[in-house]
Amino acid sequence: MTRTVRQMPWNVLSGGIRVKDTRGNPSYAADLGELKNYLPFQVELGCPQKDTLVKEMLLDATAKADELVAMFRISFLARPTAAHRALKALHDAGHMVGPVFQHNFDLLAARAGLTECFVRRYDQKIPPVPFLAEAKALLVIGLHADRRSIEKRARERGMKVFFVDTEGLEEFGQYLPYPLEGPQDGDVVVRAEAIPTLVELCRQLGVEFPPRDSR
Repeated sequence: MTRTVRQMPWNVLSGGIRVKDTRGNPSYAADLGELKNYLPFQVELGCPQKDTLVKEMLLDATAKADELVAMFRISFLARPTAAHRALKALHDAGHMVGPVFQHNFDLLAARAGLTECFVRRYDQKIPPVPFLAEAKALLVIGLHADRRSIEKRARERGMKVFFVDTEGLEEFGQYLPYPLEGPQDGDVVVRAEAIPTLVELCRQLGVEFPPRDSR
């Protein structure tokens, strides 16, 4: 490994703690019905299921550290979720276009048959992404905090931005709010989990997707 590569994480951190974004006034919706007016759309993907990382790290950091070391093995064994399969079906139907802007390294979207554009890089704070000319919206699934650059670029292109996120987590049986940081005026937030939300979008658009692969 070259010195330049080894230095990348520290170069990113040398800029200091990131500046918190100023949240706008997005509207809230029960589902993605409004997205039907902005087809086709592109997708920026984070975690399409409940993200319990913060809770697990606080409750048992040692055990979680061991699990994080083994995360590559876990990723290799994981299978695409119903959310990934729904996105593939929407893509095949022509409602979703382009590659998935992917922040994860689990390759689950690729295993579901989608092309990925991996955007979490140390050497570029704002990585270039291939927006398609025909795309009218960006659907952001399960992303918080500093994952904001792609959304900003989408707005600059005149695209409508939709978010799907629960905006909270459960700890000791109690719901704790965890609001999205990036939504701005004109954006739409669906405060729900990705799987039922995307399944419902498929239903509204008349798109069927296959059950989980039994292999």
